[in-house]
Amino acid sequence: MAHPKGGQGNTFHTKHTFDQAYNHVGHNGKSFDSTTGKKITAKQSIAADNKTQTIVFKGETGKKSIHGNVCEKCWGYRSSCCKSWIGQCVEGLDGSF
Repeated sequence: MAHPKGGQGNTFHTKHTFDQAYNHVGHNGKSFDSTTGKKITAKQSIAADNKTQTIVFKGETGKKSIHGNVCEKCWGYRSSCCKSWIGQCVEGLDGSF
């Protein structure tokens, strides 16, 4: 399943909309701690459809350590449209600003 099909699993309340988070991340990205205590870097990106905005969550172990990505449709879900577990990253980013 690809973006933007919608999230899966439990939902949770976010303080900010996806658009607010996407703008907060900006072109240079933002670093924050996930709710599991991992250092995460969020970067703006575009899905494979070349139009859907996404935020990619990269881990502390290097550029190839991608925790997942989120779009507007799966923002606030524990699991993304692509079935990646991203809740800990979304909550961490949402609480960082």
